Amino acid sequence: MQVKDKLLKKISWLLIFLIVASLSKSSVGNKNNLNLINYNEKLKGTSAFFIQTDGKTLEEGEVYVGVERIRIDYKKPEKISLVLSKNKSMYLNHDLKEAEFFNTNKSVIKIFFKILAGEDYFNNADIVYEKDKIIIKKQFEIEDIVYKTEVIYENNPIQLRKIKVIEDSQYFEIGFFNHKKFSEKNKKFFLLINPYQGN
Repeated sequence: MQVKDKLLKKISWLLIFLIVASLSKSSVGNKNNLNLINYNEKLKGTSAFFIQTDGKTLEEGEVYVGVERIRIDYKKPEKISLVLSKNKSMYLNHDLKEAEFFNTNKSVIKIFFKILAGEDYFNNADIVYEKDKIIIKKQFEIEDIVYKTEVIYENNPIQLRKIKVIEDSQYFEIGFFNHKKFSEKNKKFFLLINPYQGN
């Protein structure tokens, strides 16, 4: 009887230890998630330089995260801008002075907007915290096409470093660097209006 009692006591202590350990791990995970969400919220009013590749071509530019819109200015090899909002976006070719409008939700741009705008991107995502980085993986379906995404943040301090989007055998990735605050005085900067209209 005493052996059985001792064994039950050991098992109950083990169970208590496991429950406490799992709760503390969960609380650390929640704290990390909250830090990540807070960081993404603070992206508003910041810009970063980026290099984008699909494995064949290389493009460079700068991205600006506004309160409700995002502007992406490609500077090399072509001068192209994208202005993104939740539902509508604009593609602007500066060399040809042409603009094209499209539905954000029917384009791969939707993923980019969700990540940078901090909207529900973290919901149902696979988040892995490592010593020096945070990796978030999530799948999206847009117009019957499944996209796998991977977002990599530097950890301690948190800083966005890379976005990868994979669709079948095609992929592109964007690396971010030189993050900074910006103050844009030109009100037209984030407008979804063709600046070349009437020229």
